[in-house]
Amino acid sequence: MPKRLFIAVDIDAATREQIGGISTEIRAEVDVRASWVRADRMHLTLQFFAAADEALEERINAALAMPFETRSFDITFDKIGFFPERGSPRVLWLAIGAGVADIRRLQQEVQDRLKLPAARELFVPHLTLARFRDRVPRSRLAEIGDIQARAGPSRIDRVTLYQSRLSPAGPAYLRLREAPLQP
Repeated sequence: MPKRLFIAVDIDAATREQIGGISTEIRAEVDVRASWVRADRMHLTLQFFAAADEALEERINAALAMPFETRSFDITFDKIGFFPERGSPRVLWLAIGAGVADIRRLQQEVQDRLKLPAARELFVPHLTLARFRDRVPRSRLAEIGDIQARAGPSRIDRVTLYQSRLSPAGPAYLRLREAPLQP
C-alpha cells in the first residue's frame, strides 16, 4: 500500500515557539476558516511523495543512508506570504530570510540523490502556517502584512524522512529516518 512520505528539515523548539506566537497573532487579526499548523508539527518540506510505493521508499532510504555534503547552517524567518501568488490565497506561509541559498542547495542535493527530474519552477522554501478552507479575498488579509513575522535563528543540521498519516484530528508525522549534514 502506498505511503504519504516527505523529506524535511526540522526547526528548533525555541523558533517553533516564536512562530506559534506569530500564528496566534495572525489568528487574532483575521477571522477566516483555516486549518492551522500546530507548532509541534512545523517543518520545512524539501520533497513530498503523495503515494510512495515500496520501491520508492527503498530508494529514499538508500539516499538518506549517508551524511549529506551540505554543511549545517542557520535559517531565520522574516515575512508572511501566500500561495498562489494571484487570486484567492489557499496557503498562508512564513518565508525564510537568512539561509535561503543553503536550503535550496540542500533541496537540490535531495533531488540529485533521488535522481528526480528537475523541477519546472524554482523551489520556494517556506513554512506553512495555515491552509484556508474557504475562498478568502486578499483584501481581507491585508492587515496580516503589518505583523512582525521574524523568528529564529534555527540550526539546520539534519534531514528527516517522515510518513504522514491523515486523520480527522489532523496529520500525524512518524519519523522514519534521519541523515546528518556536515558539521
